[in-house]
Parts: sequence; C-alpha cells; structure tokens
Amino acid sequence: MSAHMKKHLTKVAIGKRKFNIPKKEAQAILSLVESIDQSTSSSDGIPSEVVFKEVAKNRPKGAVYLRGIRTREDISQKELDRLTGIPISNISKYESGSRKITESIAKKLAKALNINYRKLLEE
Repeated sequence: MSAHMKKHLTKVAIGKRKFNIPKKEAQAILSLVESIDQSTSSSDGIPSEVVFKEVAKNRPKGAVYLRGIRTREDISQKELDRLTGIPISNISKYESGSRKITESIAKKLAKALNINYRKLLEE
C-alpha cells in the first residue's frame, strides 16, 4: 500500500507578497503573473480565474475563487482556519475542488473574507 504524499511547496515572491504554492503549479502561476499588464496597480480587478488559469482547469469556480481571494488578501489557510473554525485540511480540499463547498461553509468563509458567499458556490 502506498502512502499519501503531501505536495511539495515552493516559496514564490510576487511583488511584496510571498506565497507557498505547489512546485508543479509555480511556473504556470509565475508566467501568468508576469504576463499581466504591469500598469494594473492592484489585483482587485483581476479575476481569480485569470490569475490561477492553470489551476482552474479542472476545479469548480468557487474553489478557484476561494484560493484567489485568500491569496489576494494574503491570508494563509491557517489564518482562515482561525477566523472561521474550519480545519486547514478542509480548506485545502475546498480550494482543490476535492470537497464541495456547502452553503453554511460558504457563509463562514465569506464572512471572514468579506465577500458574497454565492461566489463560492459556483460550479
């Protein structure tokens, strides 16, 4: 029986922010960030589906939106756990799309992230 292996993360700096992201997704994300017009002063107007294009391919929109908002706000999964009471392992599963975000969970996450919970329920 093979053991489940945790994804290896790599530290990536984008501007003043630093992120830990899976190694196999790092290059795609960095390339995309570099290709975004430098005249944009903040990421507020860039949809998460654009920033995480490679990641978004096989994931529900709500999962990508959650990761995008959390990343944009520079909130770690651990911090989101503290704010919502939702375990880090579940937050990770919501972001990867391996676990569906229910309405009650979406409302908790939305309150912590100050967003509309309906965006997290999109397929």
